[in-house]
Amino acid sequence: MEFTLNIFTLNCWGIPVVSKNRKERITAIVDYLLQSPHNIVCLQEVWSEKDYLYLKDKLKSTLPYSHYFYSGVLGSGLCVFSKWVIQDVFFHQWALNGYIHKIHHGDWFGGKGVGLCRIRYNDKLINVYCTHLHAEYHEDDIYLAHRVLQAYSTAEFVKLTSSCADVCILAGDLNTGPGDLSFRLITQIPSLLDPFDLKSEQINPMIRKPSGTSDNINNSYSDPKMVRSTPEGKRIDHILFRADTPWKASVLNFGNPLEDRVPNQPFSYSDHNAVTLEVRFSRLSGSQMHQRVYSKDDSCYDSVKEAIKVCEEATVTISKSKTLYLTVGGLLFMFLLGTVGFWPPNVLYDVTKLIITALCLYCLVMGILWNKIEMNSLKSGQTALENFSRSRYDLIAE
Repeated sequence: MEFTLNIFTLNCWGIPVVSKNRKERITAIVDYLLQSPHNIVCLQEVWSEKDYLYLKDKLKSTLPYSHYFYSGVLGSGLCVFSKWVIQDVFFHQWALNGYIHKIHHGDWFGGKGVGLCRIRYNDKLINVYCTHLHAEYHEDDIYLAHRVLQAYSTAEFVKLTSSCADVCILAGDLNTGPGDLSFRLITQIPSLLDPFDLKSEQINPMIRKPSGTSDNINNSYSDPKMVRSTPEGKRIDHILFRADTPWKASVLNFGNPLEDRVPNQPFSYSDHNAVTLEVRFSRLSGSQMHQRVYSKDDSCYDSVKEAIKVCEEATVTISKSKTLYLTVGGLLFMFLLGTVGFWPPNVLYDVTKLIITALCLYCLVMGILWNKIEMNSLKSGQTALENFSRSRYDLIAE
């Protein structure tokens, strides 16, 4: 007995007003999917509900089952389309999701997390996890602790919800590449396989070998500076999988299924390249059970210890920023209090006083409320990591 899954994932870069050629690209994505053999599709950054409803309506003939994960202010941007019945759905929102005052980044407003669609295919259950981790934004990686804890939370979520599934698929823009701490946590804790490390038959010549999915030289939207330094880009969009004990997986196709440009257009389908995975699952006999393949590095102890260190460093940073916010806010409050009655009745002075008051409130709110929320979320993740590390050590000792 065997069955085949053909999965597709793409970060659609669908930010209304901001994203270039958004409507044309969404239409082109629909045209491709209608002609493709994919039976499970995971999309990220579908920020407009109208875009999702358009996708749902157009794809209903080939992918009749779908779900959008509503979350936060803007929506999570995550949606899943399936050829088969989506039996159960659940969304796990991360406690750490960026900063509310980083409006130009917007991750906090999306209420990001990991969405689960449990799909029933005949008598088999397939857990499909769609997610989108926090980006680096080519800056000092101030979001490292957030992304690491998002990765750990995702890994634990997959591990704790996958016991009844025959196959688990994790697809999305993980904003982390092979070897990175976040990637190691996601693959090691739930023992997910990266098809890049497995032999692929590549029976479909139209699917190109996997390469960088972000800032790739072949993408029309790539940052020229990043392309000059790393022409192939970084492989941060992934499809990872794991099969239950009775099943053996054979990778038939893996890579980028889309052309560099939308047909008859000068632009690409998105600012990310798509990834597809076609994998055949065959039931093993009793004597073959031991042949099951696991993640190439099943020992996650070192990765967890490294994640704990990242959390400890972030705790120190948060404490320093809290002190700074409260000091500045307190000084501004004292200044405003001490200058009551000394401000001349002038529009310029009124505007200046309003700006100083707003800045004072911002600093006090950040120092008293926001930093406390971030610190508690960070401690929650850190203590979970410490428990994971301690429990594994105790189990080994036994």
